[in-house]
Amino acid sequence: MRPRVVGLLEPWLGVLARHVVPGYAAMLGLACLVGTLVVVDETGRAGFARSLALRAMLAAYVMGLAGAGTIPLVQGAIRWWATGSAAGGAGFAAYGGILGGLAGTAVVVWRARAPVLPFLDAGVPAIGVGYFIARMGCFLAGCDYGKPTALPFAVVFPRDSHAWRDHVARGWISAETPLSLPVHPTQLYMALCGLALYLLTRKMSVGAGARFAAFMAGYAVLRFLVELLRGDASRGSALGLSTSQLIALAVVATLAVWRVRVHGAR
Repeated sequence: MRPRVVGLLEPWLGVLARHVVPGYAAMLGLACLVGTLVVVDETGRAGFARSLALRAMLAAYVMGLAGAGTIPLVQGAIRWWATGSAAGGAGFAAYGGILGGLAGTAVVVWRARAPVLPFLDAGVPAIGVGYFIARMGCFLAGCDYGKPTALPFAVVFPRDSHAWRDHVARGWISAETPLSLPVHPTQLYMALCGLALYLLTRKMSVGAGARFAAFMAGYAVLRFLVELLRGDASRGSALGLSTSQLIALAVVATLAVWRVRVHGAR
């Protein structure tokens, strides 16, 4: 999609169009920067030291990167076991990044002898705003595209994009076709989900995990629904559900058990 956006801007900006339209890596870097600023601000309001927030974010990004890469590796191992092919999932998995980042944050806060759940409660809106920016990067990169649709806000991707190559491989279009079929802009759907969760959780008070639980449950439900419109089959599936849908169900089940145990202990 980035080449297409650049092409639309070139009549007005000339060669500058290539420099003002960011790529996925630039958007991911921006997401990390903005997310860090939000965490420092939100946790500072809750009484946590800035140094702790910065150490936690460093661990979050290291563990998030590890988690994002682990899920495709596991998918590849399962595929090898089932089919004998070593081909695994492509790229990184957002859910693995989120869960890995949360684990890294929790370890740093716990080692600092600070309360883990209130810290996560305070900082969790940062995931939403970072996710919003990163998914805009996905849209520019053309990955995580949706299923074909005739909706008026459908988007098309240019030749050699992920969607275009998929549609050619499936025989839906010929190799001479310059654009993919119109598809759901699932990247933008997910970006809007992140923005909505950021705005929603910021209005909630920081306490004993209510804000954190609300974000995780909301993300799980929204992600499950958006996955129904995804068109990239390489993200993995089992039991008729995508990997992200299975993780979403596990997250909701874990939150439900946690809620029952917390209320049962009162």
